[in-house]
Amino acid sequence: MNNLKFQRIVPNPDVNSTKTPLPRSSHGLSIIRDGTFLVLYGGENIARTPITDATQVLWLAKNKTHTNNGTTEVGGDDDDYEWQWISPTSIGDAAPPSRVAHAQAAVGNNIYIFGGRNGIEMGENAMNDMWMLQIVLDDTETKNSATIRWTQIISQGDNIPEARSFHKMIAVGTNIYMFGGCGSNGRLNDLWKFDTIDNKWTSLGLSHVLRGRGGPIVLSLSDGNKIAIVAGFAGEETNDGHVYNNINNAWEEGGMKGLADMRPRSVCCFGSLPQVNKCVIFGGEVDPSQKGHEGAGGFEQDVVILDGTSGSILENIKPSEDNDEEWPGNRGWADATVHGDTFYMFGGLAGDDASPVRLDDLWQCKVSP
Repeated sequence: MNNLKFQRIVPNPDVNSTKTPLPRSSHGLSIIRDGTFLVLYGGENIARTPITDATQVLWLAKNKTHTNNGTTEVGGDDDDYEWQWISPTSIGDAAPPSRVAHAQAAVGNNIYIFGGRNGIEMGENAMNDMWMLQIVLDDTETKNSATIRWTQIISQGDNIPEARSFHKMIAVGTNIYMFGGCGSNGRLNDLWKFDTIDNKWTSLGLSHVLRGRGGPIVLSLSDGNKIAIVAGFAGEETNDGHVYNNINNAWEEGGMKGLADMRPRSVCCFGSLPQVNKCVIFGGEVDPSQKGHEGAGGFEQDVVILDGTSGSILENIKPSEDNDEEWPGNRGWADATVHGDTFYMFGGLAGDDASPVRLDDLWQCKVSP
């Protein structure tokens, strides 16, 4: 299996508190500062209950760089990483209300979060607020301290997405694309673009192929010229897809081809890797829970590799049976982010309805062209 390699990363605890992040699901994970900071925000340690402990809401996994033969590289060993808890004390506007099932994406070194909810039922206490998070480092050589700057972004214009949870969004250049989720009147199948320069939402319309869904996969294809929506939960797990063309500013006529070989699923980890012209999907829920969000359904631990231009499936990879390699366990409701040729993933939900288990493991996966 030469085309990808998993490695578990176990960062050192926070140097001041000796803590590490709580196990969680329905959270967000982003990467900034040229791959040296992973930013973990929000989620639930108890089903449907946002984490409110001020020492647990927001974390950095700092990846210390090192020099090898005169070239600065990002470290990949445990000792190269350390967790840093970030105080909720903010500069500027107050921090956002606690939430689960928000969407999160990074544009440059700025992290944007939208929506989520802090209620139990679908649509209950759902939000449609947009916030920008900036990590403000100190000026010391060691950079062992940081503060944060939260800013609530007020959209210019009246056209704003409705409140929702379990939606997903990705950044392409200075734009953010968001699809679907659970609204107050059911699952949604709308695509939106947020311009981070003008701070303005634009509706890109409803998919005429896909039913409304939560936990979709949103991918960038053809160097951002196309946005692909794949799978998600639409009353059942799905494996269909639809493409929005950014050149024509329109949804393509038919659905995506070549997805039939992927087992239907939702709430997966995913990412687009333009550097190797591939997209990665990890695991997800393949059998819904009989207890809804209170329990845990059936999960996968496979990797589906898609072509970065067409979106067609290239490979469906499962861990080897002889246990001779590191490989993450089954999970859904996790989150992932990408940098260069590397896919990062944290936490999620595993187990079953009798014994749901939330996770706190951090993984990286390097993907070859």
